[in-house]
Amino acid sequence: MRKTLLFFVTIFSISFSQAQNPFWTRGNAFTVPYKKLELNVLSPSKYGITRKSELSLHPLAFFVMPHVFYKQKWTKLLFLNRTLYLSSRHGIYYPTAALKNSVRFNFDFLPHPTGTVPGDIAIQNEAIFSMFLDEPSQCSSGDKLISARLGFKYSFKFNDTPFPTINRAILYRETVVGTPALVWYTTARIDAHLNSYFNYFAEAEFYSQGFFKNISIEAKAGLMGYSGKRSSSFGGVKFAYSRMPGNSKFLVMPIFDVTFNINPKRKNKNEMSLFGEEIFKHDNSLDITGDENIKYRYEDNSTPIISNTKKESFFKRIFKKRNE
Repeated sequence: MRKTLLFFVTIFSISFSQAQNPFWTRGNAFTVPYKKLELNVLSPSKYGITRKSELSLHPLAFFVMPHVFYKQKWTKLLFLNRTLYLSSRHGIYYPTAALKNSVRFNFDFLPHPTGTVPGDIAIQNEAIFSMFLDEPSQCSSGDKLISARLGFKYSFKFNDTPFPTINRAILYRETVVGTPALVWYTTARIDAHLNSYFNYFAEAEFYSQGFFKNISIEAKAGLMGYSGKRSSSFGGVKFAYSRMPGNSKFLVMPIFDVTFNINPKRKNKNEMSLFGEEIFKHDNSLDITGDENIKYRYEDNSTPIISNTKKESFFKRIFKKRNE
């Protein structure tokens, strides 16, 4: 436990910021910026394929449990005199491979005569709603972003092979997806600025198989810090109670992750045109303004700029003419 706390302190001690840091896009209706890669160590990484959509998967976990998710920001509405953002997220994954490894190494599984995992392909769909309590303005990027999600998971099974009972169903909810029943869930979340150095988040989740037959309740809270604009990290704690198939379980565990922001298509600071002129300057800012997660500013310098030396020679010529 001491090592875990020391790890969190180390992460946040190297996090610096000169202004309010932007919110992550996980759990809310926003997407990562266009052509930007958000590389996460533990959670799925994300890439902005358009200004309103993103693809996400984990580069390493993909080979353990093949998966891909697509998120689309649809529209914004006026709700209670505030702007309500609406998005949806859709995914498909193949949990069989990961569950086979869990059975093979007997990791948190109760004994079972066969230990055979059924083959299945699972789908997940959810609607996401987000709204700022303190809306963005010319002086602020917005604060206290509240979000709600409503979704479901379902599995298309290839066979009805008996499957071992999960000992810690909280950590392996995909095993419940392998059952014929529909798993639906709802989530409430808040992201807010603690100060100019840190953000904080809190989230509550409710999962149910069937009509409250088997349930799982979770709560998460944590702090997030940035090290410049290229990397960030968070640490927190997760509380959970599960009444999924198997024994009822209560769990308390630390959570953390590290993110690196990469822009593969990033332009040079001063890009030149074919004729050697500076056509624009590109400035990346991670401030949230309105319904954008990132603000791109372009300064049009297509008009030739006279250098200081040329200006001096120009005025010298005028002065000489007057003296003559």
